Amino acid sequence: MKCFFCNLFIVLMLTVSACSLKGNSDNEAGDLGDASAIDAAELNTTIRFVATEHDFGQVREGNKVVCTFEVVNTGKVDLFIHNVRVSCGCTSPKYDKNPIRPGRKGSIEVTFDTKGRQGNQRNSVTVFTNSEPSSTVLSFTCEVIPNIVIL
Repeated sequence: MKCFFCNLFIVLMLTVSACSLKGNSDNEAGDLGDASAIDAAELNTTIRFVATEHDFGQVREGNKVVCTFEVVNTGKVDLFIHNVRVSCGCTSPKYDKNPIRPGRKGSIEVTFDTKGRQGNQRNSVTVFTNSEPSSTVLSFTCEVIPNIVIL
């Protein structure tokens, strides 16, 4: 008998819930769906990199070279750099974790260690943000000149 009343209660609650949802689906559910889409769009911003490529030219093997990529928040909400991934262990990024306000600039500093490298090099870093598009690839090139040891 106890199970009968439990089952009756569950059926009754499901019926009430279904009626409530049906009554709201014509008006409020459509509005909520539109609001959710707007809210998601408002979380993203737009960005512009001053440059997405850098050429160090010729560099002696063993040196560390640094370049800075500037980014401008061209949107209406704060820009957050979530992550910066490098294509090689010889490259290390440095960036501010604080938000970049609309209209303001930020930067991503990239250090390339030429130790053990020779010849033409091309590496990249991928920047992940709350922007459209959500990722941007930055690249740099150089020619690493080997150190010649004279005995």
